[in-house]
Amino acid sequence: MLTNEQASLMLSRLISYCKDYSLKVSDDSLRVCIQHLDLVLEANKSTNLTRILNVDDAAILHILDSLVLLPYINKAPEGALLDMGTGAGFPGIPLTIASGRKATYIDSVGKKVDAVNSFVKELGLKHAHAVHDRLEEYARSHKKQFAVVTARALAPLPVLVEYASPFLKDGGFFVITKGNPSDDELQSGMAAAKICGYTTLLTDDLNLPNDLGHREFIILKKSRPSSVSLPRANGMAKKNPLA
Repeated sequence: MLTNEQASLMLSRLISYCKDYSLKVSDDSLRVCIQHLDLVLEANKSTNLTRILNVDDAAILHILDSLVLLPYINKAPEGALLDMGTGAGFPGIPLTIASGRKATYIDSVGKKVDAVNSFVKELGLKHAHAVHDRLEEYARSHKKQFAVVTARALAPLPVLVEYASPFLKDGGFFVITKGNPSDDELQSGMAAAKICGYTTLLTDDLNLPNDLGHREFIILKKSRPSSVSLPRANGMAKKNPLA
């Protein structure tokens, strides 16, 4: 558990980082984000949720690395958020705290989903929940139910755009964050995006503090129906990418 001194120091650093990155996040929201991280680190003692155990690095690589997506989330149409491959609830839970959106967090690992649902309850996030399911299966019963979908470090770009497409409402945003994607991945991802009915709104990038990594953002808008029927059969996105 974080000590009061650690939590106070983390808050002051996060306030400073948010100013540096022009992120409008209230101090109260940052406190809840810190509480979430504290719950993750405690749960990690019995369930493998994160390899980042240094609390200073975790503040950047979990909380800040999630919140840097907030400007794109806030520009998306009104409606619910889906975080694909949520893991310990990043970036989904910090974005829910900061944006106030209704949210669903999905993961294929049951222990992680159980942990995230316990975090949601502890944090009092009344309009959020985690589900244990394959993305393809969940998409079959939740088509066009989300205004914004997020993904971080989950799969290659062509796979991600296929997974997200059936979930999005018309005009919905897919917000993707990547470390250092190759030119080949970007090219194939953009080709798959066209097939799946997206237009590219913008691309952006930044460097995290303390040399903790480079991030590239790709923001796609669901602007037309996919030219192939989605979702495809389980596993097809990875076995036979669209591009």
